[in-house]
Amino acid sequence: MPVDRDLLRDARAAADQWAEAQERTELAKADYHHAVRRLHLAGASLREIAEALDISHQRVHQMIDEAGGTEGWKPRLKVGDCSFCGATAEEVERLIAGPGVFVCDGCVRAFRAQPPLTSSAADCSFCDRPAAEDGWLAEAADARICDRCLEFCDEVLATQV
Repeated sequence: MPVDRDLLRDARAAADQWAEAQERTELAKADYHHAVRRLHLAGASLREIAEALDISHQRVHQMIDEAGGTEGWKPRLKVGDCSFCGATAEEVERLIAGPGVFVCDGCVRAFRAQPPLTSSAADCSFCDRPAAEDGWLAEAADARICDRCLEFCDEVLATQV
């Protein structure tokens, strides 16, 4: 019995919609975790955030850790050099950790003065968003940072003393 072409077309369209929905879900999850991290960086305790969001403080801890953690926590990764300029942690004021990548405060400031790079086909090293989703502000060595992540770095630098 041959495959009904109309039903096959509908199935393919539904599969495409499902894939897009999964991608939007992952991006929304990352945005949620970053928002929770910003609450904590702004001074709210894990328990205060948990109560306000009606989730456990352990889940809040996981979310903040997944979004990059906070100063004073034992880092999952050994603090390394800036993935963009190569400066060591001792040579910079602050080093912001992403998942397997670091950016220093000096690079964050320098990236703001650069015109966007839009030719990259790779994903952001911090959030894994595709290049098509955000304007690229920096790409050096094997590390890239998108505008949204750069804004997040600005917020982290503004909240830390």
